[in-house]
Amino acid sequence: MTENTENLEVPIETQPTSYKKELIIGGIVVLTVIAIIAAIVFFIANSGPKVDYQPTVACDTLTSLEAQELLGNSAFNSANDPAVIAGDLATSRCGYTDGTNNTETMIVAAVILRAGINDKGVEQNKTEFTQGTPTQGVERVKDLGNSAYFNQVNGQLNVLKDKNWYIFSYGQGSAPENNKLEDVVALAHKVI
Repeated sequence: MTENTENLEVPIETQPTSYKKELIIGGIVVLTVIAIIAAIVFFIANSGPKVDYQPTVACDTLTSLEAQELLGNSAFNSANDPAVIAGDLATSRCGYTDGTNNTETMIVAAVILRAGINDKGVEQNKTEFTQGTPTQGVERVKDLGNSAYFNQVNGQLNVLKDKNWYIFSYGQGSAPENNKLEDVVALAHKVI
């Protein structure tokens, strides 16, 4: 019997090595594709504006020195609320009185500050400022913030400036409807 060496097949022991190499190369290709897809998804998920702002606090804007300029040296801080965050907004208030004990004649200077702490809150401030503007008893105020109006009914000046909505009050505490626009605007100019 003669052996025919021309028709010999590759021994079976060498075939798995070839498959192992192909399997490793295939695995590397699949992992590379998965990594690229994950990078794209991560980039898309984080590409939107996600800005967080440090909320402005009302008493940082209306300081005791500014209150003394308006109310005299006996100005007394009657309200100093830190920023309370609710959703996408932070709200704080600050108020001073002229130091008199007579609640009928007491003069008050106060600001309520509603700050957007992220882009959604800033947009909410703008929308609610516009939609919440009363249709009667309101006087538009020019050259103050992005938009401003004086509500004659409650004697408050509302100012939208950048990410903040300010509500100013300055005058006799017991009769805020008597607040004068020019006085409240003077307060706003000290703060903004």
